Amino acid sequence: MKRLVAVTLFITLFWISAARAQQVTVGILVLDQPYITEMAGPLEVYHHVAADKIKVYLISDTDKEMKTYEGMPFRAHYTIANAPRLDVLVVPSGFGSLDRDTKNVPVIEWIKKAAREAKYVTSHCEGAFLLATAGLLNGKNATTFPADRAQLRRRFPAAKVLDQRVVVDGNLVTSAGGLASYEGSLWVIAQLFGQQEANRIGEALVFGQSNMTAALAIR
Repeated sequence: MKRLVAVTLFITLFWISAARAQQVTVGILVLDQPYITEMAGPLEVYHHVAADKIKVYLISDTDKEMKTYEGMPFRAHYTIANAPRLDVLVVPSGFGSLDRDTKNVPVIEWIKKAAREAKYVTSHCEGAFLLATAGLLNGKNATTFPADRAQLRRRFPAAKVLDQRVVVDGNLVTSAGGLASYEGSLWVIAQLFGQQEANRIGEALVFGQSNMTAALAIR
């Protein structure tokens, strides 16, 4: 009897462990004064996946309370010092993405490390400047906020900056920000969980059919 209980317990723990191992871990890097759409768009998209299939965390360089650019207070789940290994790295834009944040050496080094381990690396709006500073756009097709594309080309000539809403190059996904943050995130959902799941989430978010088409097409 004891042996049967032990075997049953072992099998149960095995399947629980296996289920956890299959979970996708998404980390959204949020530094001081992130722009709310580029932060909340991916957060909302990924949170529409069933909780047993995905875990979504906010990661920052501080454990203190911060505010979005628009003034909404929030606190990250992890810091870059204790963040878990990520399957999807998300880098939104913020007030400091063009200057202050690109000079934050610990953050840039963490982006490099997290990107090496991730299945997908994504940026939204000016988050592309952090990826570029980390060297992740070298030789890659990418995009950013329309008004910043000329600056991205000038500062990082090794990147091929395209005038598109969403650009996919291998496992790198960059978007222009705003609603395109949803599109880029939905594309990743389609790769990880299938197009049907991406369609379901897009419909749940009342996303227009034309935008869904853009989200699920490799640019």
